[in-house]
Amino acid sequence: MGSLNLKSIRKAFGNHEVLKGIDLEVKDGEFVIFVGPSGCGKSTLLRVIAGLEDATSGSVQIDGQEVINTPPAKRGIAMVFQSYALYPHLTVKDNMGLGLKQMGAPKAEVDAKVAKASGMLSLEPYLARRPAELSGGQRQRRHRPRHRPRTQAVPVR
Repeated sequence: MGSLNLKSIRKAFGNHEVLKGIDLEVKDGEFVIFVGPSGCGKSTLLRVIAGLEDATSGSVQIDGQEVINTPPAKRGIAMVFQSYALYPHLTVKDNMGLGLKQMGAPKAEVDAKVAKASGMLSLEPYLARRPAELSGGQRQRRHRPRHRPRTQAVPVR
Protein backbone atom coordinates (compact mmCIF):
# COMPACT_ATOMS: atom_id res chain seq x y z
CA MET A 1 0.00 0.00 0.00
CA GLY A 2 1.48 3.35 0.98
CA SER A 3 1.06 6.41 3.14
CA LEU A 4 -0.96 9.51 2.32
CA ASN A 5 -0.60 12.94 3.88
CA LEU A 6 -2.87 15.89 3.07
CA LYS A 7 -2.03 19.33 4.37
CA SER A 8 -4.41 22.30 4.14
CA ILE A 9 -6.13 21.04 0.97
CA ARG A 10 -8.45 23.65 -0.44
CA LYS A 11 -10.57 23.46 -3.57
CA ALA A 12 -12.85 26.16 -4.87
CA PHE A 13 -15.08 26.27 -7.90
CA GLY A 14 -15.27 29.98 -8.58
CA ASN A 15 -16.31 31.64 -5.29
CA HIS A 16 -17.68 28.38 -3.86
CA GLU A 17 -15.11 26.70 -1.61
CA VAL A 18 -15.77 22.94 -1.49
CA LEU A 19 -12.71 21.71 0.41
CA LYS A 20 -11.80 23.97 3.30
CA GLY A 21 -8.33 23.20 4.61
CA ILE A 22 -8.41 19.40 4.78
CA ASP A 23 -5.63 17.81 6.87
CA LEU A 24 -5.33 14.02 6.90
CA GLU A 25 -2.64 11.47 7.63
CA VAL A 26 -3.13 7.86 6.51
CA LYS A 27 -0.30 5.54 7.49
CA ASP A 28 0.83 2.58 5.42
CA GLY A 29 -1.70 -0.24 5.83
CA GLU A 30 -4.50 1.92 7.27
CA PHE A 31 -7.96 1.94 5.69
CA VAL A 32 -10.00 5.14 5.54
CA ILE A 33 -13.57 5.77 4.42
CA PHE A 34 -15.04 9.19 3.63
CA VAL A 35 -18.71 9.42 4.60
CA GLY A 36 -21.03 12.38 4.18
CA PRO A 37 -24.05 13.73 2.37
CA SER A 38 -24.17 14.33 -1.35
CA GLY A 39 -22.25 17.45 -2.33
CA CYS A 40 -20.02 17.62 0.75
CA GLY A 41 -16.76 17.12 -1.19
CA LYS A 42 -15.97 13.38 -0.81
CA SER A 43 -15.53 12.76 -4.55
CA THR A 44 -13.75 16.08 -5.05
CA LEU A 45 -11.23 15.16 -2.35
CA LEU A 46 -10.63 11.74 -3.93
CA ARG A 47 -10.17 13.39 -7.34
CA VAL A 48 -7.63 15.82 -5.84
CA ILE A 49 -5.72 12.93 -4.24
CA ALA A 50 -5.71 11.05 -7.55
CA GLY A 51 -4.65 14.16 -9.49
CA LEU A 52 -7.83 14.25 -11.58
CA GLU A 53 -8.72 17.61 -10.05
CA ASP A 54 -6.29 20.39 -9.16
CA ALA A 55 -6.36 21.64 -5.58
CA THR A 56 -6.68 25.40 -5.18
CA SER A 57 -3.96 25.13 -2.53
CA GLY A 58 -2.38 22.66 -0.16
CA SER A 59 -0.13 19.62 -0.24
CA VAL A 60 -0.68 15.98 -1.24
CA GLN A 61 2.11 13.59 -0.28
CA ILE A 62 2.22 9.90 -1.17
CA ASP A 63 4.89 7.89 0.62
CA GLY A 64 6.48 11.16 1.74
CA GLN A 65 6.77 12.57 -1.79
CA GLU A 66 4.93 15.75 -2.78
CA VAL A 67 2.66 14.91 -5.76
CA ILE A 68 0.47 18.01 -6.07
CA ASN A 69 2.06 18.77 -9.46
CA THR A 70 2.51 15.12 -10.50
CA PRO A 71 0.26 13.86 -13.31
CA PRO A 72 -2.34 11.23 -12.30
CA ALA A 73 -0.61 8.40 -14.19
CA LYS A 74 2.62 8.99 -12.24
CA ARG A 75 1.09 9.11 -8.73
CA GLY A 76 0.86 5.36 -8.19
CA ILE A 77 -2.85 5.50 -7.48
CA ALA A 78 -5.46 3.06 -8.71
CA MET A 79 -9.07 4.20 -9.01
CA VAL A 80 -12.08 1.96 -8.72
CA PHE A 81 -15.32 3.57 -9.80
CA GLN A 82 -18.76 2.73 -8.43
CA SER A 83 -20.07 1.40 -11.74
CA TYR A 84 -18.82 -2.08 -12.53
CA ALA A 85 -17.25 -1.19 -15.92
CA LEU A 86 -16.42 -4.80 -16.78
CA TYR A 87 -15.53 -5.66 -20.36
CA PRO A 88 -18.25 -8.13 -21.40
CA HIS A 89 -16.05 -9.92 -23.97
CA LEU A 90 -13.32 -10.70 -21.40
CA THR A 91 -13.35 -13.38 -18.72
CA VAL A 92 -13.15 -12.47 -15.04
CA LYS A 93 -9.46 -13.43 -15.11
CA ASP A 94 -8.80 -11.22 -18.15
CA ASN A 95 -10.72 -8.29 -16.65
CA MET A 96 -8.71 -8.60 -13.43
CA GLY A 97 -5.35 -8.74 -15.21
CA LEU A 98 -6.08 -6.05 -17.78
CA GLY A 99 -4.24 -3.21 -16.00
CA LEU A 100 -1.06 -5.25 -15.61
CA LYS A 101 -1.26 -6.50 -19.19
CA GLN A 102 -1.64 -2.93 -20.47
CA MET A 103 1.44 -1.95 -18.43
CA GLY A 104 3.42 -4.68 -20.23
CA ALA A 105 3.84 -7.03 -17.27
CA PRO A 106 5.00 -10.57 -18.09
CA LYS A 107 2.20 -13.16 -18.34
CA ALA A 108 3.57 -15.10 -15.36
CA GLU A 109 3.39 -11.98 -13.16
CA VAL A 110 -0.15 -11.17 -14.33
CA ASP A 111 -1.27 -14.74 -13.65
CA ALA A 112 0.33 -14.79 -10.18
CA LYS A 113 -1.18 -11.48 -9.07
CA VAL A 114 -4.62 -12.34 -10.45
CA ALA A 115 -4.46 -15.70 -8.64
CA LYS A 116 -3.57 -13.97 -5.36
CA ALA A 117 -6.32 -11.33 -5.69
CA SER A 118 -8.95 -13.87 -6.78
CA GLY A 119 -8.04 -16.04 -3.80
CA MET A 120 -8.48 -13.12 -1.41
CA LEU A 121 -11.97 -12.51 -2.81
CA SER A 122 -13.01 -16.17 -3.29
CA LEU A 123 -13.36 -15.70 -7.04
CA GLU A 124 -11.31 -18.70 -8.22
CA PRO A 125 -14.38 -20.69 -9.40
CA TYR A 126 -15.46 -17.77 -11.60
CA LEU A 127 -12.20 -16.86 -13.38
CA ALA A 128 -13.27 -18.46 -16.70
CA ARG A 129 -16.71 -16.82 -16.69
CA ARG A 130 -17.75 -13.67 -18.51
CA PRO A 131 -19.42 -10.79 -16.60
CA ALA A 132 -22.91 -11.70 -17.87
CA GLU A 133 -22.54 -15.09 -16.14
CA LEU A 134 -21.96 -13.53 -12.69
CA SER A 135 -24.44 -12.48 -10.01
CA GLY A 136 -24.49 -8.84 -8.89
CA GLY A 137 -22.40 -9.64 -5.79
CA GLN A 138 -19.87 -11.57 -7.86
CA ARG A 139 -19.61 -8.62 -10.27
CA GLN A 140 -18.93 -6.29 -7.34
CA ARG A 141 -16.23 -8.58 -5.96
CA ARG A 142 -14.74 -8.94 -9.44
CA HIS A 143 -14.79 -5.19 -9.98
CA ARG A 144 -12.94 -4.36 -6.74
CA PRO A 145 -9.73 -6.19 -7.58
CA ARG A 146 -9.14 -4.56 -10.95
CA HIS A 147 -6.70 -2.29 -9.11
CA ARG A 148 -5.44 -4.98 -6.70
CA PRO A 149 -3.17 -6.92 -9.07
CA ARG A 150 -1.41 -3.71 -10.05
CA THR A 151 1.33 -2.29 -7.92
CA GLN A 152 0.16 1.03 -6.54
CA ALA A 153 0.98 3.20 -3.60
CA VAL A 154 -2.58 4.20 -2.72
CA PRO A 155 -5.81 2.55 -3.92
CA VAL A 156 -8.67 5.06 -4.11
CA ARG A 157 -12.38 4.16 -4.33
